Amino acid sequence: MTAAPPPRTARPLGRDEVRRAVLAAAARRFATEGTAASLRDIASDAGVNIGLIHRHIGNKDELLRQVLAAQARAGASLVSEVAEPAAALEWMFGNLAEGGDYTRIVAWLLLSGQQPDYQQGYPTVDALRARLPTGTDTLPLLAALAMLYGWTVFGDQLLDAFGHGPADRPELDRRLGRLAAQLAELS
Repeated sequence: MTAAPPPRTARPLGRDEVRRAVLAAAARRFATEGTAASLRDIASDAGVNIGLIHRHIGNKDELLRQVLAAQARAGASLVSEVAEPAAALEWMFGNLAEGGDYTRIVAWLLLSGQQPDYQQGYPTVDALRARLPTGTDTLPLLAALAMLYGWTVFGDQLLDAFGHGPADRPELDRRLGRLAAQLAELS
């Protein structure tokens, strides 16, 4: 399955715009194609010349590292804005339609036998754990995250297995988010 390129807009200009466009395009491609995603396709999706990827980011391994780091930072930042881990989990499930690239990329790496050494630490998990009261059992949070990660990767297959169509996904995302939030509140 190949990622559909985003609708064409004006070409990004300047280092920051190029980096943002390339990281967004690479996240979509790596999430759907794994490390088989080509730099040429990523450059095309981003609306840049492939040479700009090399100039502003580096090789494919460095691009993958930077995509994972950017996704992890974004997740941690959003989680840090929410007061309770349960509310953060509910929000995370509710935004799977736009998100989930990070989890899919890590799944590709793991399933292809590659060590996910592209990432340093787990900022989103750390941000969630930091919101727990001292001494709280973290098993419910771990279970809720396992549910989130599994649903992100296998949700479409599970929808089909349970006789649901793609149109049912937003409602099920919302309901599963509420369930994960309830699970994470257990202590």
